[in-house]
Amino acid sequence: MEILNQYATDFAAISDEFRLKILLYLYINGERCVCHICDFFNVGQSSMSYHLKILTEANIINKKQVAVWNYYSINKSNEMYPMLMDIFKNINKGEWKDNVSDE
Repeated sequence: MEILNQYATDFAAISDEFRLKILLYLYINGERCVCHICDFFNVGQSSMSYHLKILTEANIINKKQVAVWNYYSINKSNEMYPMLMDIFKNINKGEWKDNVSDE
């Protein structure tokens, strides 16, 4: 059953707290270069690429290559998008600035 397999992939991708933080970061800050994401979370590119690959393969985020850099954004057409928005709207906005905002 292909649809169940896709849901299993989607839920596995967002079942990690760090990946949810990456998604919240992209939700708050919009499309970002992998270098900015790595800098913000103080994580090496190899580790970050692992998490971004999982989210990309689940089609939860979009990947756009510009020259040698990859830019990532949330895929608003993914079926998980409304659920992610429900999760994010329940997070205290004061915590966003401290935890996932570039501002």
